[in-house]
Amino acid sequence: MDEKQDLKAAVTIGLRRAALHWLRAGYEVVAGVGALLNEVAESRHSEAAVEETGDTDDGPVRIELD
Repeated sequence: MDEKQDLKAAVTIGLRRAALHWLRAGYEVVAGVGALLNEVAESRHSEAAVEETGDTDDGPVRIELD
C-alpha cells in the first residue's frame, strides 16, 4: 500500500513541477512577443519622426568650425 501512495505523491509532485515549467515558458513567450511589438512600434515612431523633421540618425554629425 505504501508503494501506491509513494507513486501517487511522486506523480503529483512531477505534474506540479511540469505545470510550473509550462507557466514559465508561456510567460517567456509572451514577454518575447511583447518585446518584438515594442521594437516594431519604436521603429515606426522613429520613421514618422524622420518624415516630419527630415532628420536622420545615421551616425555622427560633422560640425564645421570657423
